[in-house]
Amino acid sequence: MKKVNPFKKFLDPKTQIVKHGKWFSIPPLAIIALGILIIAIFNFNLGLDFTGGQIIKVDGISSTNYAEVRTVVRQVLTDELGRGPANRAFFQREDSVSAGIALTVRYQEPRGTTDEVHEKNSRIEQGIKNALGELGIMASVVPSNRISASASAERMMNVFIAVFAALIGILLYMLFRFKFTSGVAAIIGLFHDVLIMLACVAVFRIQINFVFVAAVITVVAYSLNNSIVLLDRVRDKEKDVSNTQTTAQKVDASIKETFWRTTITTVTTLVPVIVLTIFGVPLIREFALPIIFGLLAGTYSTICITSSLYVRFENAKQIKAKRKKKNA
Repeated sequence: MKKVNPFKKFLDPKTQIVKHGKWFSIPPLAIIALGILIIAIFNFNLGLDFTGGQIIKVDGISSTNYAEVRTVVRQVLTDELGRGPANRAFFQREDSVSAGIALTVRYQEPRGTTDEVHEKNSRIEQGIKNALGELGIMASVVPSNRISASASAERMMNVFIAVFAALIGILLYMLFRFKFTSGVAAIIGLFHDVLIMLACVAVFRIQINFVFVAAVITVVAYSLNNSIVLLDRVRDKEKDVSNTQTTAQKVDASIKETFWRTTITTVTTLVPVIVLTIFGVPLIREFALPIIFGLLAGTYSTICITSSLYVRFENAKQIKAKRKKKNA
């Protein structure tokens, strides 16, 4: 039986890709619109890094009862705060040779007046102590400390400034390495990837914290690398004076020449990330899921968005140059 290559038509030299750029923009625009709707209704699922909260620590845990202590703490948080805030609580294990294992728990601060919040936090501490005592587990509970919301807001602003500064730096690098049109097209492609990630985490209610910021930076690096490979191939074709193809034809040919390289890079990165998503702990899952969304968005933007925008910018630039020459 003859094997059929599903990419045969796409990779055919006669197939035009960038010509259909406006149609390629419809799926991402629909996803971003859905994300905006979800954000408008439910807002982002912000983590404690951005909202503030409480930190409580359980010290002197042995390796044999660590899982039991973690279960006890989660149950107390569920009883006092509800299932939602308890599920969003962040658990961190700290191993020490001399003092045993410590469990640090960060949870969303309960709503209410200062006295009500203080009373609820005291009940959580006492509830954990009582539950551990009933199970005969020898561990000490360190009183909770507060993460201020104002400090968290300042952190959020610093994160956005850092990401924006990184994008400006990338734009300057692209302008130095390539042309203005290719640099702008690549930056718009990166914004596309970040917006798709934000839309997806809003739709799937994934918690946004510093782990998510790390995922965004990782995806931006991968997507930028794919764009540079494609634009570098286009630049080589433009330097070839014997190449009489139009800009669209050169970009189409470059997409097909780099298609397998881009696809294989994405797939080999996706496989371990998907495994981490399936078998990893919640913290790893919060990092891996946005990366899956971002890698798919980055591959799509390189092939369908950045390339089409570059051709449009170049055509507009050539038309403007012709008009200026004609007027002169």
